[in-house]
Amino acid sequence: MKNLAQSNIFEAGAVEISELFGDYLEGDVTPGACVALALGETAPSDAVRNAIVKSLAALGYGENACTFATLLPFDQDIEGADIPLDAQSLFLLVEGLDPLRIIVTDRRSADLLASAYRTAFPNDSAARTFGKPTAVFRDLNTLLQTDVGKQKAWAVLKTLA
Repeated sequence: MKNLAQSNIFEAGAVEISELFGDYLEGDVTPGACVALALGETAPSDAVRNAIVKSLAALGYGENACTFATLLPFDQDIEGADIPLDAQSLFLLVEGLDPLRIIVTDRRSADLLASAYRTAFPNDSAARTFGKPTAVFRDLNTLLQTDVGKQKAWAVLKTLA
């Protein structure tokens, strides 16, 4: 990786965000790599992760198009694992990564993102965050437990195309 002095403005932002929020991020944060940002209170379940990855691949974005972010650090055993992001930090994280698409997997994350962007998000539907297509779920994990729920989730995720 280049040092900060040799990078362009977009690379510098991604490097800084990665350093500031590394405990809350999983996936590729190199410039241009964050096609989609999936945001949840905690690390996604295997079902949620699989649904997001496969949906983005089906939409033509590839298998590695998603960066995952959490309100609490991914590693719950680290010091400070009980310190959640606040609205201002979340805004900085999202704007620093500058994803093309956003997926919100639970109501707590949707509420915090709404606070960060001074808007409101409906449950289980498509929305926009500063012009970015956004899929907002009240509880994607629960939705994926039934065939009807899976169809509803796919209908919302398809709006990210």
